[in-house]
Amino acid sequence: MNRIVFTGTASGFPSPDRACSSFVLQLGDKLYQFDAGEGFSNSVQRLKINFNQITQVFISHLHPDHITGIFLELQLMYLAGRRMPLEIYVPDEGVESLEKAARLFYLFKEKFPFVFHFVPIRPNPVFREKEFTLYAYHNRHLTPNQHIIEQTGAANLMQSYSYVVNLADKRILYSGDIKDETDLDGVLENIHTVITEGMHCDLEALADHCAEKKVKRLIVTHLKQNQYARPSALLKIAAQYRGMKIMMAYDGLKLTI
Repeated sequence: MNRIVFTGTASGFPSPDRACSSFVLQLGDKLYQFDAGEGFSNSVQRLKINFNQITQVFISHLHPDHITGIFLELQLMYLAGRRMPLEIYVPDEGVESLEKAARLFYLFKEKFPFVFHFVPIRPNPVFREKEFTLYAYHNRHLTPNQHIIEQTGAANLMQSYSYVVNLADKRILYSGDIKDETDLDGVLENIHTVITEGMHCDLEALADHCAEKKVKRLIVTHLKQNQYARPSALLKIAAQYRGMKIMMAYDGLKLTI
C-alpha cells in the first residue's frame, strides 16, 4: 500500500487537538517521515503506525513546530528497543547544533541500541532509493529574519526547503513552510499532489496556479485553529475548481497515492 498519513497538521501556534507539522509516507512496507513537530510520538502511537519502521526523516526547516519532536521520538525509539539505523536529514546549518542538543538531552549515541545521524540536506537529489527519489528546493520562509541576523551577526543561514517526491508514476510536492505562494513557482510542473501549508500564502492564488499546472489534488495543512473551526473560506475556493480536488488535512487523514 502506498499512502500518506498525516500525523500533525497544526500551525506554529500549538493546538489542543492537533500535533505540529509532520506526516508519514508509506511505500509498501517502508516508512519515511517528513518533519517532526511536537506531538509526533503521541500521534504515531494513537494512529498505530510502527515508528520503528521509519528509516529516514526529512526536516523542511528548523522552526520548533517542525523539528523539536525529533528528540522525544529518539527517546521513544530507544525505549522501544529499536535496532534499525535512522537518518535524519536536516538543513546543513543545524547539523552540529542538533548533535550537541541530543547529547544535552542525554540521548547519548553510546547507549543507544541503534545508530542515528543528523545528515545535511545537499540538493539534488537529497535521497534516492528504489521506491522514490527526493528533491529539495530552497524557499524564502525564513528570510524575514535577515535583518536580525545581520544586526546580531548570528550564524543562521535561513535554510528552508520544499520537497518533491518522485515516484514511478507521479510526483508529490510538500511545500514545507513558505514565505508566500510564489515560492512554488517553477516547482509545480507535472505535480500530481500538492501538500501545502496555508498560513503564509494566498490560497486562492495558489489554487489558481495549481489548477493552471493541472495539479490533481491540493491538500492544505498548517492552518490557524480558527480556520480549521470555520473552513468556509477554503470550501468556497474548492467549489470553484473541477478536475482538482482541494482538501483540508487533519491528524489521522490517510491519503492514497
